[in-house]
Amino acid sequence: MSPPNPLPHPAASQTDAPGGVGLWAAVAVSYVVSPLALPPLVYGLVLAHVGASWAGVAWGAGIGLVFLSVVPLVYVGGMRLQGRIASLEVRDRTKRTEPFLVALGANGAALAVVLGIDVAGRGLLAALVACHALNTTLLVLITTRWKISVHCASVAGAVSTLAFVHRHVPGRVLDAGPAGAAVLAGGAGLTGLVLWARVRSRAHTPAQAAAGTGMGLVAPYLELVALSGAIGV
Repeated sequence: MSPPNPLPHPAASQTDAPGGVGLWAAVAVSYVVSPLALPPLVYGLVLAHVGASWAGVAWGAGIGLVFLSVVPLVYVGGMRLQGRIASLEVRDRTKRTEPFLVALGANGAALAVVLGIDVAGRGLLAALVACHALNTTLLVLITTRWKISVHCASVAGAVSTLAFVHRHVPGRVLDAGPAGAAVLAGGAGLTGLVLWARVRSRAHTPAQAAAGTGMGLVAPYLELVALSGAIGV
């Protein structure tokens, strides 16, 4: 028996030969810029910005990697191996609730670990993890009725988080100068690329992709502004 292929087959390639490469590129973007890849990158970058030691940066990125990347990926991979889903993207909306709930449980464990370590920027990191849990809950509730794009919400949410840090949190990496602006510009470009990819790969309609992007750009920023007093920024 051959192993299952995690990549969905672009059915349109037989009738859309000129766009075949673009279709596969869109699928590749969806896997590379996965919602599971973003938390360790964002957490590590934010901790580096506030001056955490390399060990502290590694702790933050590691928490994001283990709890918010590896745990959900292993669970979804198990669903794929059991034949319960057609691909790791979980394109069937009705199959998404279970992985979401696993992710929420892992999110709670991540928050407990963050509160138990002593690193520079711990309060800010705890706020980021709490916002991740809140927005995952919002996505669960929306997904019970409508297939909003989690990819778009995640990459836009990462950019929104970095924009908040850039504007409100003194530090080095995401400062008010060209370096910080370049990171945000790159994130904005990546957000547009993912939005295109989710529509082009036929995973979402334009409305679903746009709604995910809008939620990601607005919700984390407002949540962090609301928490700014508690985290001392």
